[in-house]
Amino acid sequence: MNPQTCHKIDQNLTSTDVDQLKFLCIDMIPKKHLEMVIDAKDLFQRLDEQLLLEDGLLIPELLFTIGRIDLLEILKTSKEEVKRNLSKRVSAYRKMLFIISEDMTEENLRSVKFLLELPKAKLGPSASFLDVLIEMEKQQRLGKDNLNELYDVLEKCDRQLAYRIENFKNMHPEQESRLPLQEMSNNEQLSLLNQMETERVDGRRRGSSVSTIVTDSDTPSLSDEYYTMTQRPLGYCLIINNFNFENRTSFRNRKGTEKDKDDLVKLFQKMHFEVEVQNDLEASDIKDVIMKFAKKDHTQMGAFVCCVLSHGEKGAVLGIDGKAIEIRELTRPFAECNTLACKPKLFFIQACQGNKAQNSVLAADGEVNDTEEETYEEDAHIPALNSVPIEADFLIGMATVEHYQSFRHTKYGSIYIQELCKQLKSLCPRNEDILSILTKVNREVSIRVLKGYKQMPEPRYTLTKKLVLPLDSSF
Repeated sequence: MNPQTCHKIDQNLTSTDVDQLKFLCIDMIPKKHLEMVIDAKDLFQRLDEQLLLEDGLLIPELLFTIGRIDLLEILKTSKEEVKRNLSKRVSAYRKMLFIISEDMTEENLRSVKFLLELPKAKLGPSASFLDVLIEMEKQQRLGKDNLNELYDVLEKCDRQLAYRIENFKNMHPEQESRLPLQEMSNNEQLSLLNQMETERVDGRRRGSSVSTIVTDSDTPSLSDEYYTMTQRPLGYCLIINNFNFENRTSFRNRKGTEKDKDDLVKLFQKMHFEVEVQNDLEASDIKDVIMKFAKKDHTQMGAFVCCVLSHGEKGAVLGIDGKAIEIRELTRPFAECNTLACKPKLFFIQACQGNKAQNSVLAADGEVNDTEEETYEEDAHIPALNSVPIEADFLIGMATVEHYQSFRHTKYGSIYIQELCKQLKSLCPRNEDILSILTKVNREVSIRVLKGYKQMPEPRYTLTKKLVLPLDSSF
């Protein structure tokens, strides 16, 4: 590396940054030499001595890994180029440990130190989690094929942290018999880099949502409790947006649906879904596009999402030709999709489920809600005799309960979809599970009075695990 470039990078790195870089390089530099490193210039010199800088890929990847994206410009590169040209030298094992360190809160760190019973003479109050990991490795209590002790301790402090190890084991079942550096595929490396990028908030530790120590030794593993949401892309998201009904039917055009569509696109893109929008579909076209997505290969994906914005009736949605499609016809093809087996399949339906209007009822000891005076329309039709059966690992978020209307503002979008987007945007970064979020959506929608009436959303689900959706922190 050019000495001036090296000096400029060194001048912009903090002591914490250097410690993180040293941790990621433990497998590349003899420990005796690494312990003598005091700054980035020393570290880069040691890496150069090991002939690791010849291709120019390692340092950009290291800087990207610790979140110093701003320094890539000095190297005349970008995070996109780093992702395309991985050095393959930083092990998946060490990156996984680094991710855990980024999520470690002070309270959890104190608990980890206490439970590990490490020597206080070597690890005082100021010792970081990376210091703890290094000491465990020195004592041969931690390694790429020796993760059980750390897993057990993290599970008692914060299950989300333990899940990192569980997920690593699932992604690398052959890890014990492989070399840690050279034999990692680009896809595996990129998956880890994407995971770190999405979970980092402004380059700082975001902290974990759970800090209570769990003492039950029989607590199930995280893979048994949570769906895995680390795939990138996470899955396909299909949005069916029906606006133009007046040319074909007696229904009004669905003014305001563009706002719902735009907000859903932005939201699910930030959740790392590949989003596709289909506008103004007849009933037969809806069936065709559903079959198209059900026949896709979802092997590398973690979930599937379908949002339908249309007029509707009980148990069905309408094409722009006024013909009804039962919701079961939307879900059944995905229940039969082998590559989505045991993965969450989410459907959000903005449509009426009948033509009745829910009357407002005053609650005891409560305040009367102010009536909404703005322009709202119903997505209603005459109800049909259909039900909405769902198989395992489905969630269907209905804008309203059966028999009743849902409401849509002609400018600002539907009440349900707008509240859904708002709560997902607010609560996903806090690691709230989807059912807790939908409960909040129910509450916020139900307290409003629309054209003198109420609306009550209804989630129906057969999820078998907790679902925590990721959300890009820049959103």
